[in-house]
Amino acid sequence: MRRLALAGRLDPATWGRGLELLALGLVAYGLAKNLHLRGLWLVAAGFALNTLAILAYGGQMPVTAAALRRAGIPRAIPILAQRGDGLHVLARPDDPLRYIGDVIPLTHQVISVGDVLIGLGVALATYELGRQGRRRRIGAVKRDG
Repeated sequence: MRRLALAGRLDPATWGRGLELLALGLVAYGLAKNLHLRGLWLVAAGFALNTLAILAYGGQMPVTAAALRRAGIPRAIPILAQRGDGLHVLARPDDPLRYIGDVIPLTHQVISVGDVLIGLGVALATYELGRQGRRRRIGAVKRDG
């Protein structure tokens, strides 16, 4: 692929966006097939918010300058304002969708509301799967005992 790109036969921007959309579609399909786990409803909601933000900003997650400052990484602001870093771009101050981007400052990191929902959903799904496994083990012991 690299050789084709260097020879001018393959546009990395087009292929990159296409592969990004394919990956998003595969994740959405996997979530849809597993929504019987209640925790994955939260994961799906977080994924939907993050996907909306990424698509609204041309394939990059928007990050607010205020959140970067509060997280202690103001040096990233001029980099993101100029061209982004491939994954992130500085959110436009007048855009209402900036609030579903990375706006929650942590120590040297900024996350989104979608990330929080995904984390909570994964924790809930893990708990749920653990309980199901425990119920199966108890049921097997009762049948055998």
